[in-house]
Amino acid sequence: MKYVMILPAIVLTPVFINAQTTNPSTNTTKVWSSTAGIATVAMPGYLGSNRYRVRTVPILQLEFKERAYLGSSTSGIGGGLGVYMLRNSKMSLSAEVSSAGKRRESYGDGLAGMGSRDGGTFVGTNASYHAGGTTFGAGVATGLGKQEGTTASFSTDTKKRFGNRWIADVSTGATFSDKENMSFDFGITPTQSIRRQALIASGDSRLSANEGSAYDPKGGLKQAQVSTSLGFLISKRTTALAFATGTRLGSEPSDSPLVRKRNGVMAGLGFAVGL
Repeated sequence: MKYVMILPAIVLTPVFINAQTTNPSTNTTKVWSSTAGIATVAMPGYLGSNRYRVRTVPILQLEFKERAYLGSSTSGIGGGLGVYMLRNSKMSLSAEVSSAGKRRESYGDGLAGMGSRDGGTFVGTNASYHAGGTTFGAGVATGLGKQEGTTASFSTDTKKRFGNRWIADVSTGATFSDKENMSFDFGITPTQSIRRQALIASGDSRLSANEGSAYDPKGGLKQAQVSTSLGFLISKRTTALAFATGTRLGSEPSDSPLVRKRNGVMAGLGFAVGL
């Protein structure tokens, strides 16, 4: 099976997994296989933003003998490098190193006074089980730094092929985070709070009067999501894609002064070529 993902990673990039099917004329394992393409995506500026940005991003995934991969994390956290310790028609188990991208203050008005947040590096394991047309997945990722924390994710994914050219995919999932990871995305330190309060006092229009306080979230549900994609096989190797993902943040993220909108949508169009 070929995998299709976007780099740099975006929220819920697993919507692209399974959008491409195995070439029916190929039954042997290649030494190298790859998928490349491009997509235009409309997405929130950051988790919880009420402002959207449109980006044109590359699609890229490389595999070596269907055992090692380079491209996007199977856990959905940024780009990843991993190895399948177990992989067959029913089950898979992988170990990987992945990265989360840098968050800049310019990504949304709600980040005013926060400064730029560095990205993080995560190590994790991901498992999946295939039953009929549905895949059940679970994964855990832990940051290597002091701030990234740990996340656990669960998902179900159902794929259906219509005729010779159409592929539809629907998935649901949820991500849970510990206190450190929740603070990584939604926390506001006392120093950042002072900067934001100063901006509010100066009349900065980006922040409202109640958005200057510090925030130290607890662990819990980070977000739940529903994704759908539709692929059209232009040829045996080329797929056109339309996709959308809806997310809803948990109560701890939603209470953060950084969050302007609890519900978010990501949607886009693209195409990919399997090589």
